[in-house]
Amino acid sequence: MKLKIIYLVFVIVLLSNACVEKMQLPDSLDNDGEFSAGDTTFLLIHPIWDEKMGLQHPVEISVASNGYVFVADSGTKSIIVFNQSGEVLEGFEDLQNLNITPIDLDIDQKMNVFFTDGSQKIYIWNYYINTTGIDEMAVSGSFFNEAAGSVTIDAFNEEWSQYLNDADWVLEYVNWGAPQAVIDSLLAPHVFYDGALSIHSFNDIYYNSEESNFSGLSATQDKSNYIFALDHSHDRIIRIDLQRTHLIRLSNGEEIWTHRGVFAHTVTDQGTGAGTVDDPTGIDVDYNGNIYYSQTGKYFTVHKIRKVSGSNNYPSVFDNGMNEIMDLYRFSNPADVAVDNNQFVYVANTEAQEVQVFDSNGKFFLKAGVETFIVDTTMQVIHGLDTVVVDTFITIEEKGFLVEPSAITVDDRGIVYICDTITGRILRYRLSNQLDEDLQPIP
Repeated sequence: MKLKIIYLVFVIVLLSNACVEKMQLPDSLDNDGEFSAGDTTFLLIHPIWDEKMGLQHPVEISVASNGYVFVADSGTKSIIVFNQSGEVLEGFEDLQNLNITPIDLDIDQKMNVFFTDGSQKIYIWNYYINTTGIDEMAVSGSFFNEAAGSVTIDAFNEEWSQYLNDADWVLEYVNWGAPQAVIDSLLAPHVFYDGALSIHSFNDIYYNSEESNFSGLSATQDKSNYIFALDHSHDRIIRIDLQRTHLIRLSNGEEIWTHRGVFAHTVTDQGTGAGTVDDPTGIDVDYNGNIYYSQTGKYFTVHKIRKVSGSNNYPSVFDNGMNEIMDLYRFSNPADVAVDNNQFVYVANTEAQEVQVFDSNGKFFLKAGVETFIVDTTMQVIHGLDTVVVDTFITIEEKGFLVEPSAITVDDRGIVYICDTITGRILRYRLSNQLDEDLQPIP
């Protein structure tokens, strides 16, 4: 039996998510990760962050554990830091007017700010060390081995790293000093990982000193001593371990280690199936260590993989035909992906001028950055010899306010931050359970 639609008569626009007024929203998303039936839209939070805040070309955004919002701005060659009300914070002058153009960044639980310029290098700057200050550092030390005895090593040559990271040797004591040039270099942004160094060739079968380049990176949400990076030239994700380098004594008396990055292993590499890599663009890691990444290659453009305990295998969690997020042709060149504390996944669907949101099972939930209108209409339908008038609602999407979403992140309160790079803006959205709310700046 078939129904033949003769015509539509549009009567009235009932609702628009642009009509907002009234009450303050709750402080956070539901803790259990379940959204109620009234959670129907993402509403824009004012003010919009733009050139008035010093932004020119924001290309990446990340929220630190203390709530600070770090923005990589390629137009100013800077990393600009905001509080959650949009005020530019002082104390981050070292991240202004960099010698490189940052394209991606992330912050770990130790307040290490990692960033890359798309080359084979990843840089590091530590907020805690800079706000506390360095008084002195180990300039040499004595290492002990039961079979070989003790040996004293200078802290500024490669032997120091070899002994320091050899489980057969124990650091007995150190001699302290204050070489100001070295201390200043540790306080300033400096190279954390250089893919051209031969030290990485021992574990990396794809090692080539001239060909690695990183299109994205992500720290973990726990205190794990590693990060993940997208190696665009080799179509793969790699794990980079933090290896101890210098023992420093801070101005508050605390003694901590600085680190360099060393190649650990390839997480997943080139392919066309679920859990493989083809032209990667964005990456994020949730609190359980699941890795999410976006890409613009063929077939599947958003993936979730999980490490098998006790191995270096990372099988796919999402699969085509089972999880909507894996539907073919759903996305159009997505530039980034983010995950929140409830494992909801946010995809910057760049060419479609929208953000698509999925629940923890990869089921489509809502869109952000799109104006949605619900239209009440009647339809006359011919069924056999009868004509029936049917009342119905039609949802219409209007795009264009969000022009080119290139980066996305979500903070602990569920605020969604979107870099609309081409317009030089950062847009913030919050899930609403009513359509008639007027969102004010969040303190």
